Amino acid sequence: MKKITTFLALLLTCIIGATAADFVPTAGTKYLFKCKGDNNVVCTREGTTILQAQQSVSDASYFTIESKVEGEATYFYIHPASDATKYVYITQTPSNDNNANDGVVGVTNTKDDATCLWKITFNYGDNGQPCAFNITPKGYDNYSWNCRNKGIGYWHNNGGGNNHANNSWYITPNVELNGYYTIKNTAYKDAKDTRYTNLYNNFSEDNYTRAAQELPTPLTNNYVWHVTTANNNVLTVLNGQGTPLYHDGDASLPKLNVAYSDGTNYYFGEALNGGNSGRNYKLTIWKGGDYNKYDNQWEFAKVDASNIYNVVCNIEDGYVTYNATSEKAKNGGFFFISSTPEVANFTAATVPNYDAAVSISGNTINVNYAYNLAKITELAKEALAKTGVGYPTATAATRTALENAVKAGTNAAAIGNALNAFKTSTDEIQMPEDGKAYRIKVPYNNGTVNLLYCNGEKIGNKAASETTPATDEVFVCHIVNGKYMFATNYGTYLSWADSGDNGAKSYSTSAQTTTYIVQNDWTIEPATLDKGQAGSVSLTDRADVFGLVQMKALEKTGTTNYYLNSRINDAFISQYPTDKFYDTGWNGQNRSCYYQFEEVEYPNTITFHDAQNINGVSHIATFSAPFATIIPEGVKAYYVSAKGAEATMTAIDAQAIPANQGVILTSESGAAATMVPAASETAAAITGNQLGHSAGAAKSLTAGEGYILGNGTEGTAFYPCKAGSLPINKAYLLGNGESAIVMNFGNAVTGINTIAAPASSKAPIFDLSGRRVVKATKGLYIQNGKKVIVK
Repeated sequence: MKKITTFLALLLTCIIGATAADFVPTAGTKYLFKCKGDNNVVCTREGTTILQAQQSVSDASYFTIESKVEGEATYFYIHPASDATKYVYITQTPSNDNNANDGVVGVTNTKDDATCLWKITFNYGDNGQPCAFNITPKGYDNYSWNCRNKGIGYWHNNGGGNNHANNSWYITPNVELNGYYTIKNTAYKDAKDTRYTNLYNNFSEDNYTRAAQELPTPLTNNYVWHVTTANNNVLTVLNGQGTPLYHDGDASLPKLNVAYSDGTNYYFGEALNGGNSGRNYKLTIWKGGDYNKYDNQWEFAKVDASNIYNVVCNIEDGYVTYNATSEKAKNGGFFFISSTPEVANFTAATVPNYDAAVSISGNTINVNYAYNLAKITELAKEALAKTGVGYPTATAATRTALENAVKAGTNAAAIGNALNAFKTSTDEIQMPEDGKAYRIKVPYNNGTVNLLYCNGEKIGNKAASETTPATDEVFVCHIVNGKYMFATNYGTYLSWADSGDNGAKSYSTSAQTTTYIVQNDWTIEPATLDKGQAGSVSLTDRADVFGLVQMKALEKTGTTNYYLNSRINDAFISQYPTDKFYDTGWNGQNRSCYYQFEEVEYPNTITFHDAQNINGVSHIATFSAPFATIIPEGVKAYYVSAKGAEATMTAIDAQAIPANQGVILTSESGAAATMVPAASETAAAITGNQLGHSAGAAKSLTAGEGYILGNGTEGTAFYPCKAGSLPINKAYLLGNGESAIVMNFGNAVTGINTIAAPASSKAPIFDLSGRRVVKATKGLYIQNGKKVIVK
C-alpha cells in the first residue's frame, strides 16, 4: 500500500469530512493565478487579448472573481482587476487535439455565459501530485488551464482528474509576510479537534517540526519563524534555531507555495497538516485534505523584532547557546535579547575536528569554526587510504590536491577544503573492473550494513552473518559497452527486480536471470543525495556517501532505467524510475539506494603451471566456472571427448567456455589470466566432455575416482586422484585406474590432440622412422599404432 493511503487512513480517524467546499471568492479581492508546475503567473499583457504567463508579478497579473450559481453548480466570472467590464472567456471550443488548444483563453468585452463561465474545483492530487485548483470551461471538465507556447490554453486529460502540476493552479491574493512570526494551525477552531497547534523546532531532539498546545512565556527563539515573501507568493521560512520546517516524511520545507488564502489563513500547495497524537504532533503532509480544512490551514502572528540578534555561523554542524536561557541557534537563527550581550554570554558547540570562537558585531553574533590542524590532517590521511570502487582514482585531481595539502602540513583550512572536495567529488571515481569479483554492501540509514547475496533461487540482501557460504556474496564483473554486468557463483546474473525470472517490479524476491539479457547491464554512478520523484533520501543526519555508488538498470520492457533500491527485509522496491531511498521507510522498514563495493578473491584468475614433458605446451591449467567465461587472449581451451587409456582433446574455437564444463587451458607466456563472465559472447557447444568439474564449489573425490592434473613420475600428467577435495573452479579427468595419463599437444591438425596412458612394456615400440626400438629412452615413439611420449 502506498504511503499516502496509509497516512490518509490515520488522519481520517481524527478528521471528519473530506469533500472540499466550492471555491468562495471574496468580493473586491485581487487574485493571482499561478501555475503549480512552473510558477508562471497569468497576466493580461498589453497588446494581446490572449492571456499570457510570466514569472514575475505585475499590475496586469491580478484578477477579480465573482460567483454565479446555476442549479446545483457554482460557476465563476473572471475579470482583469483593472477593468471589471471585461471577462476571461474561451475563444474556441476545446479540441481533443491538444495542439489546437494552444492559446485559446482570452479577454472579451462581451458577457456570454456560454463562453465566460468557469468552474474552479479543488484538486486533491494523486500520491504526490500537487494540491491546487483546476480551472475548466463550463461543460468541459476534462480541459484544464495550462501554460502553452501561445498563451494560456488547455491540456486535455483523458478520464478527468487533471492531477498534473501544469494543470493545477494556486489562486491567492498577493501575500506580504515579511518579518518574524509564530505559526499556528487553525484546527483549534474546530471544537472536536484537540490537536496541538503552535509550530516549533528542537534540533537537539531531532529534525522534525512539532506543535505545542501553548506558546512559552517568555517566547523562545525555537517558536519564532523568520518569514520572507518572494515574488509569486513563495515564502521562505526559517526558525529561530536556524532550521527550516521539517515534516515527518523526513524532508525539509525551507520554501512554501501559498495555494490559497482568505487574507488571514493560508493553505500551502505542499498540503501541510498539523498532525495529531498518532503522529506525535509532528508536522506532516495530507494531500487528501483540502484548502478549507482547518488542520490544513495556518495563521501567522507577528512578533516584535526590535531586540533580535542574528547568528552567523560558518559551518552547518556548528551552533551557539545563549547561556542565560539555554536557547540554541545555528547559522541564520536568532535570539531575543533585551540588553546588549557580551561574548561570555554565549557558548559555541563542540564540533569534532574544529576549534570555535564567538564574537559580536552590532546585532550579529558570529560563530567561527576553524579546522584543528592535527585532527584534520588525521582525517585527511584516513580518507586518502581509502581506495577502490566509489573512491577517487589514484590519479584523480582531488586526490592529488589533498595529498599536496597534507604534505605541506601547515594550513588546516587548505587541508579541510581539499578533504571536502575529495569526499564530495563525482569526477574521476574508480568503477568496477572487468573480471574482478566483489562483495556488494548495502548501508542503511540506521547504521545496518547488509550484503547482496545469491543462493541460487534469488538475489537479495541480508546481514553478512546470515550469508553462507561466502561465495554467495560474490559478484564477478564484466564490462559491456561501458556498463557493468555481474555474474553470481550460481551462474545467474544480477538484474533489476522486475527483469528477474519472477517478473514482478516491486517487492521482488528474485532480481536475477539465468541467461544474459540487456537488463543485466548496470549503470553505476557516484552516490548523490537527490531523492527522485517520490523517493526519500534523508538529509537530517547529513548522510556521508563517500565511497558509495548508486546503480540503475533497464526494467523488463527495456525502455526505462530504474534505480536499485534495497529494502532491509531482503527485497527490492521502486515506484518511479528516479526514485532513490535512504531512510526509515514505511512501517519502519529501512530502504537504501546506496552500495559499497569491496574487492574479494575469487578463483577465476588462472595461475598456469610449467608443463613438464608435454609436447607442444609450455604452461597448463584446468578450469571450470558456474557461468560462461570468455577465453582470454593468448590462452587456448580444450575439452576431452573420449574414454579409455587414450582420449581426444578438442580445441574450443568459440569465444567462450560454457558454464559448468571442465576444460584444459594452455598458455605460451604462462602469465596469469582472468576468466571474465561472458555476456553476449558465443559459448561453445560441448557434449560428452570427459572432464569433470568443481564449478562454483569444491568437489569431494574418493581415491581413484578420477585423474587430477599434477607433476609426478610421468612429468605433467593426469594422475589417479587420492581421496580429498578438488578446489572450486577446477577440472579433473573422469575414469579410474592406477596409471598416469599423459598428454600430447603436438598435433595441431584441426586442434585435435591425444591424451594417453604411458607406453606398456608388452607392446613393441617404434621410433618415428618406423624402426623398432628395443629399449625406449626419453622421447616420442609409436606404440600400438599411436604416438606416445616416454619420460
